[in-house]
Amino acid sequence: MCIEQARMAAVDLAEIAQFQQKTSDPRLDRFFMVTISTIVLELSGFYVAALWIGWGALIVLVSQIWFQCLAKIQLQPSTEKIIDHGIGPRLPILLADGIGIIFVAFWLAKIAPLIMAMTLTTMLLIYGSIKYLFRTGEGRERKIQRLQSL
Repeated sequence: MCIEQARMAAVDLAEIAQFQQKTSDPRLDRFFMVTISTIVLELSGFYVAALWIGWGALIVLVSQIWFQCLAKIQLQPSTEKIIDHGIGPRLPILLADGIGIIFVAFWLAKIAPLIMAMTLTTMLLIYGSIKYLFRTGEGRERKIQRLQSL
């Protein structure tokens, strides 16, 4: 998960830089600050996880909710558009993060810790499956473009 979060942060920062070169939209500055603050929260969570895995996981999940609630736009590099992206479309992600926080909190409180650990592991496997097995064509297109530019 740490590697995936780092990759997503790098992609977001690269896209922000790309858009800032083409436009001076003030929403990009806010999105940049939200992205940087999310990265700081995530890194804090990963460092805390080295000592206390449950608390670290909780911080990482809170950072995800932080980003989803504060990022008011979505960058579309393929069409070079900045789309206003409110809470509505982000509700499934917020729900999944909220459920994750509840399960981590139960695990930290030692409420059915084995069941909570198994549930969290299952959620992580489902996330990984969706993310990597069912990739969208846009990700492949970007990879091909990068390879062609070399």
